[in-house]
Amino acid sequence: MKPYVFSEYGQTRITIHEINGMLELDAPIKLNCFHLIILKTGSITADINFQLFNMVDNSSLHLSAGDTIRQLTTSSDLTGFHIIFSQEFQNEMRTIRKSPINLQLKKEFPYQQFTEEEYGYLELAIKKIIRYISKPSHCYRSLVIKNEVLNLLLDISDKRREEHSVPQNGIQDRHEQLRARFINLINGYCNEHHNVSWYADALGISPDYLSKIIREHDGSSALAWINKSIIDSAKQMLRQNHLSIKEISSMLHFPDQSSFGRFFKANTGHSPKDYRKGTTDAISVSIA
Repeated sequence: MKPYVFSEYGQTRITIHEINGMLELDAPIKLNCFHLIILKTGSITADINFQLFNMVDNSSLHLSAGDTIRQLTTSSDLTGFHIIFSQEFQNEMRTIRKSPINLQLKKEFPYQQFTEEEYGYLELAIKKIIRYISKPSHCYRSLVIKNEVLNLLLDISDKRREEHSVPQNGIQDRHEQLRARFINLINGYCNEHHNVSWYADALGISPDYLSKIIREHDGSSALAWINKSIIDSAKQMLRQNHLSIKEISSMLHFPDQSSFGRFFKANTGHSPKDYRKGTTDAISVSIA
């Protein structure tokens, strides 16, 4: 089904896809803008930044720029909406409203469950946005669409606030906060910064303390998280045949191609060249 697209000044701002059937993901993908999945029926199991989310009927999942979808498994009876907001639209929404709600909502709580009645209100709001997207002649089309998007996000955020309100002392678990901030930093900077010390400095804590928090929560080290994110980025780049391995090693801030090759093989068991060849062969087989 053709998506509904809202463009402004020659740029796509919002794209709405109606979901009707299975979703497929052939390989991990790193997002470069804000995505909102609102599910009416069916189920989705998604590995986002090494964290599993299980979506069921009447639920939403929001994903931000920098998030990596590692795996996606869905049922065949999916219905709902997939909304994509461009980075430009996200920046504009930040400037035009004095709301405490960020367009990204809260990364700590990307999943939200609704009652059937609550989902019905969300669906009506989305259909209203679609109606105005489909009316380019409306004099105040742009303003109406932005207001309706804001209302939609505020409804979702209010539900999240009800279920995830902070304790009465106003202090959320510090370790959970630090872990969430660490993951956000990895998503944004893993291609440039490979050392635990850089992330610890950004968080204002020691590398040992950061490693302790991550190991207690996930059973793996902070360095393992960083390395996995770098590998995901590398795999995504290697599937783009127009990029040479030397260019990829430079984009990932390795000192040279040999260093990148050793790192990649140590973490995957394959050289970058062999991985690229295997991916290309798999694509050829699936097309055939």
